[in-house]
Amino acid sequence: MMLLKHGVATDTGNVRPQNEDAYVTSEQLFAVADGMGGHNAGEVASALATSLLLERAVGQTLTPEWFVDAITVINRTIHESAAESTERRGMGTTICALALVQPQEESSEPQQVALANVGDSRIYLARSGTFRQLSVDHSYVQELVTEGLITEEEARVHPRRNIVTRALGIDDRVAVDSWLIPLFSGDRFILCSDGLVDEVPTADIAALAAQQKEPQIIADALVALAKRNGGRDNITVVVVDAIGDTPQSFIGESALETHLTRSKKKWILGVGVALALLVSLAITGRNARSGYFLTFENSSPTSSVCIDHGASDRVLWFTPTRELCSDLVRKDLIPALQRQIENRFRFTTILDAQRYIAALKKVSALND
Repeated sequence: MMLLKHGVATDTGNVRPQNEDAYVTSEQLFAVADGMGGHNAGEVASALATSLLLERAVGQTLTPEWFVDAITVINRTIHESAAESTERRGMGTTICALALVQPQEESSEPQQVALANVGDSRIYLARSGTFRQLSVDHSYVQELVTEGLITEEEARVHPRRNIVTRALGIDDRVAVDSWLIPLFSGDRFILCSDGLVDEVPTADIAALAAQQKEPQIIADALVALAKRNGGRDNITVVVVDAIGDTPQSFIGESALETHLTRSKKKWILGVGVALALLVSLAITGRNARSGYFLTFENSSPTSSVCIDHGASDRVLWFTPTRELCSDLVRKDLIPALQRQIENRFRFTTILDAQRYIAALKKVSALND
């Protein structure tokens, strides 16, 4: 069975006061949602979409048909929630998702992934030196491109590029695009919100995707590039690599010149190992002290949702530090959101983490 390895990065960008994007990363299911609506309602919509998708996936066989059924129900839930509150009226969210399909026993067919999307959050595939967009944007400018009225590059900077023609929650019914493709070792998928594609040309996304580096490094680099290019919207990137049934290394090995003597080879190898160890320790220390994640204060039902700073688990002598605990408690959250926190949901800044807790409070209020 194919294994999937992923990396994820999200950021508010340089302009927006809050992050209305949300995402799912699990062993077999990945998704990005980009919320919309005033009074932080976009955060609620995207959080609902991702948490409910993850909850509905438990114990299910993930297929294109499952995606259509699940997203249709989620759309209805968001639509009904929006109708119940003036502040949430008109809220909606895009979604793009990928799921690993369980292979049939003794099947000779290649393994497959199911894909789905509503709106203009995108799914890309890098395979064997090629890079292409798998999803089709449900947007005003995509219709102009399809009709041949503007080019794809013109669409990227069009003043109406943010107008979507489909989104979850806007109507009580929604059309969901969903399909299957074969999966091969070495495939790299990129799921992203439009905060990436509006700032970074496709050629630059492709160039980064082609680099033989860990998916987390690629996700971080794409978000950083979008911020450097303007960062006018929230940016979320999930990178998913298919690596076969054994882990794959992304560190290239330098070939030594054949005329070197064996002793020189050993000396160079020793120096290389020492340098690699020093670099690894430096990177580990930096990563262990960066970022924030949500966690529960303890294991009780009344445990508070807290924000910790640093790596999710102890790394060498680095341990995470507690920044604050909120008045949101475990029992107020649906099981899917509890699992999200137990999986150490990560953020770039403490402000992003605080805003997400505020969105979780709004979601939990819907179930009161």
